[in-house]
Amino acid sequence: MPKPSMSFLSQNEIKTIHDASLKILEETGVKVQSKRVLDILKQAGADTDYDTQVTRIPSELVHKALELAPKTIKLCARNPKYDFTLDKRQPHYTTTGYAALVMDIDTGERRSSTNKDLADWLRVADYLNNVGVNWASLTPTEVAAPMQTIVETVTLLNSSEKHAQTEALSATEARYEIEIAAAVAGGREELKKKPIMSALQSPISPLAFEQGSIEAVVEFAKAGIPVVHMTMPLIGETAPATIAGVLVVSNTETLASIVIAECANAGAPAIYSSAAASTDFKTGCTNSGAPERFLIHMGLTQLARYYGIPAELVGAATDSKIPDVQSGYEKGMDLAAVLLMGPELIVALGGLDASNAMGLEMLVIDNEIINAARRLARGCEINDDTMALDIIRKVGPGGQFLGQKHTLSHYKTEVWLPELSAKGPFVPWEKAGSKSLRQVANEKVKQILATHKPEAISGDVYEEISRILSRAEVELLK
Repeated sequence: MPKPSMSFLSQNEIKTIHDASLKILEETGVKVQSKRVLDILKQAGADTDYDTQVTRIPSELVHKALELAPKTIKLCARNPKYDFTLDKRQPHYTTTGYAALVMDIDTGERRSSTNKDLADWLRVADYLNNVGVNWASLTPTEVAAPMQTIVETVTLLNSSEKHAQTEALSATEARYEIEIAAAVAGGREELKKKPIMSALQSPISPLAFEQGSIEAVVEFAKAGIPVVHMTMPLIGETAPATIAGVLVVSNTETLASIVIAECANAGAPAIYSSAAASTDFKTGCTNSGAPERFLIHMGLTQLARYYGIPAELVGAATDSKIPDVQSGYEKGMDLAAVLLMGPELIVALGGLDASNAMGLEMLVIDNEIINAARRLARGCEINDDTMALDIIRKVGPGGQFLGQKHTLSHYKTEVWLPELSAKGPFVPWEKAGSKSLRQVANEKVKQILATHKPEAISGDVYEEISRILSRAEVELLK
């Protein structure tokens, strides 16, 4: 079936950005604030300066890492029916965030999030048809900071049956998260075969790697956990004030991160990723719903394709503070642009205020936006049946097609039918309460929370996880 698609950069432009990235890696280098990782790079052949913590990575090391990185990755889930493979054939969607603020579904006010909020979020995400991967979109702020990512990992795995994507701020946190996931998966070897968890890790733009985060990359890579190498440069702040400059900085950081993972464990699953953003030069804040951001992510998707590595890009961002017209048009434009480029994973659902806050109403609205965008991306099939010449002759001039068997057999696949959006005449909508989309979404959220109960982790496994948490508390909260 022919599908709509877009390309942004020419092949020559892609090669030019790649060559520029190699030049920066060889001549300027990247700063790595970890002796452990500097040792790994030096042993692999990088020119490492321990005093400045700058390492210069030769092109041959980059090419070797790209050859070693798997070109397809299977992401598994507690419930195998949610397993899928990143193989360039179709996109899958993740929630978004890592925020400490949530829009309360009863009051509509922003407040600090809790672990219960995260569990509720995950139950709703587990229900939605477009969520394939769950982030810990909300922070359990009542938990001591050194334990937050570890507790988030437990909640991710316990409150949803889908694939979990976590993060770690240190090697120690990463080791505990791996141990928890292994307990759920049935052991470390089973976890490596069927990774129910992947790990999101980010460099510090421009061209720097903080000790805790990059050492976590090493731990995840050694355990065979897929690592999402997500860069976050800001145009004009932590990257040049040009789209081309952002593409070069982001690509350079991603390549360096992949090199580190492959040097730590040859063949480590790597996902090319970015949450690069524009800047509001009036305020200095991130401008997430900006058209130039769409162009950046479109270009980075093409670079991931150039390397043959699975891609995860942000595709439904907004700066709006509430679910409203602004959030709708920003998310719709962003999602359509990125979706037509075809990354395997699109970070999409639930974010508000540049992902500084999460909204359950926005989560279900985003799911509806994705349903519409998926119809756009599916395109249409041209053949004798779909052209329907016999039916057109049969109906003839002035006729109608509503009662035809051909219509009945095709309308469900050809025509997108929304679940939440108001369609049809004004009067029935008015009689039903004149509800806004946000009100309808609020009712849907409450319905899901009242009825959808994902299967939790078994008691024996949870007891083992509780022992792991106790050990982590002793080590991290001392």
